[in-house]
Amino acid sequence: MRLVMGAVGRLPYRWLGPLGALLGLFVGVVLRIRRAHVTAAMARAGVERPDRAARRMYVSLGRGLFELLWLSGRPPGEALGVVIDEASAERFERALGRGRGVVVATAHTGNWDLTACAAAAWIGARREARGEARALHVVTKRLSWRALDRTWQRLRAERGVGLIDARGAVRRVREALVRGDVVAMMVDQVPERESGVAVLPFLGAPARHDLAPVTLAARAGAPIVVVLGRRAEDGRHVIEVVDVLEPLATREAITEATARIARALEGFVLAHPDQWLWMHRRWKGHSSRPLPVF
Repeated sequence: MRLVMGAVGRLPYRWLGPLGALLGLFVGVVLRIRRAHVTAAMARAGVERPDRAARRMYVSLGRGLFELLWLSGRPPGEALGVVIDEASAERFERALGRGRGVVVATAHTGNWDLTACAAAAWIGARREARGEARALHVVTKRLSWRALDRTWQRLRAERGVGLIDARGAVRRVREALVRGDVVAMMVDQVPERESGVAVLPFLGAPARHDLAPVTLAARAGAPIVVVLGRRAEDGRHVIEVVDVLEPLATREAITEATARIARALEGFVLAHPDQWLWMHRRWKGHSSRPLPVF
């Protein structure tokens, strides 16, 4: 892994796009890894020309992998090519200004690890400017490939991203929110447990949704900011705040807030279908048949 990172890190940045595109096309067109699942899910969701959108998704993933390998071989202070628009920055600042911490609901869109590193740098700069001890933490799972996991975790940690293991994360998330920190949680994965979930529509079929992000935010009195990243046409990565919620700590309110987050993500994915990880088996454990239309 170190040899690969070192080699990619010496490449000119402009080479990453073409090389990543070739890798993505090899995975999606030649090897066709989960290609049938991806195109079927896109078609069910109403994505136009799902075959073309699927190709673009694989290309984006390939580019993202080369970007992370390149970044791993560079110094921690290297520029990341990520921007956040003024309106999104203002919405996030207002949420953070409440002083109760912030739960970021996010998903596997764009180059999610790259945007996490950029967000950590952005939050850290404001922390230093104001003398505040606020940091970004990401609730994360471990990869089965240990060498890759070590590389992945080190990349994020060196760039200011605090890591909270998904196993036993509740206590550490609560502690971070009490300190006024920012905690990012993925909302597009299938929950591993049976309790604390709700079955809600998502991209044309029912899916199980984890209530934990909203529950933890509601109990801490923290706002939830839905933050998603995407790759722009010029190759830069854009961070967008697509919604801000302040849920109440009741089962009905928590379920409704979770449904609202799912709708926000769904709208983003349909607007940028090649920027979400359709390879993930999002509807696992529940029927993926289309919902009836009334």
